[in-house]
Amino acid sequence: MPLMSLEDDHSPRTVSPWKRWLSLRGYGLVTSSLFGAMTPPLAMRARFERLSRVPRETMQAKFPSLVFGDHAVDGLAIESVCAVESPTRVILYLHGGAFVMGSPASYRNRAMRLSYRCHAEVFVPAYRLAPEHPYPAAFDDALVAWRFVKALRKDAPIFVAGDSAGGGLSLSLLVRLRDLGLAMPNGSFLLSPWTDLTVSGPSVDDNRGKDLWFTRKHLEKWASYYVGRADGRSPYLSPVFAELSGLPPLLLLVGEDELLLDDAVRVGDAATSVGTDVRVLIGKGMQHDWPLTLPWLDESRLAWNAMRRFVEEH
Repeated sequence: MPLMSLEDDHSPRTVSPWKRWLSLRGYGLVTSSLFGAMTPPLAMRARFERLSRVPRETMQAKFPSLVFGDHAVDGLAIESVCAVESPTRVILYLHGGAFVMGSPASYRNRAMRLSYRCHAEVFVPAYRLAPEHPYPAAFDDALVAWRFVKALRKDAPIFVAGDSAGGGLSLSLLVRLRDLGLAMPNGSFLLSPWTDLTVSGPSVDDNRGKDLWFTRKHLEKWASYYVGRADGRSPYLSPVFAELSGLPPLLLLVGEDELLLDDAVRVGDAATSVGTDVRVLIGKGMQHDWPLTLPWLDESRLAWNAMRRFVEEH
């Protein structure tokens, strides 16, 4: 499996070590304070929306060419975002948030950045959230969204992407598409994917204290909201346990210091063992979802460049 550090890129640094240190510590302070392991899901959801939600009008005032679209299928709302005049590809993006928080509105800035950097039209579904809607609600909504986007943009190259819980959900979707014999995307890129809801990866303990946000208690408690009464080892819940042959090319990005490091590395090993094209890029010293939460860092710039190259190559 191609496994490399994003610091292998020899581009000059633009962010000082001091600013890098402050950014990472500030990230840890905010996330650990607002999203504790025992914080009620509805409280976390409300906080995430207040922190990240941006009105369309605010974004369009700054970027007049930005185009939003509203779509609905089988009761599922999907927001599209396009920051380029003539997109050359489509991305179905499954947002993160531990299956309990996040929305198209709170991911608008990220979807816009993704659209611009990857020259793509980005579709973000409002999949149902736990604990009100445990598995298989999000899993089923992901399939509905895929079928809709594939039919709507049938002639365009399409990629599936996601971060954190949405990254694991994206991989589960690929496994389901293969099992159903449906058309596959051109490729899939996943940021800090949560692929093991049994919380069995060695890095959960090895990176204890290095991860500035998550603890084992976070992962176990949050997993329980989504898993419910299902078997957490199901490949549709924890795709780290899936047989990964027959999937499209994969790009996984994960922080060196996060608890979910092995959620990505083990997927890379399993995919490689069955001949699936996969690359795992590790952000040296980085935290969970760093390209999205700390986009000004050099490591984030390198990560975005890797994602752009991936969609251009495939």
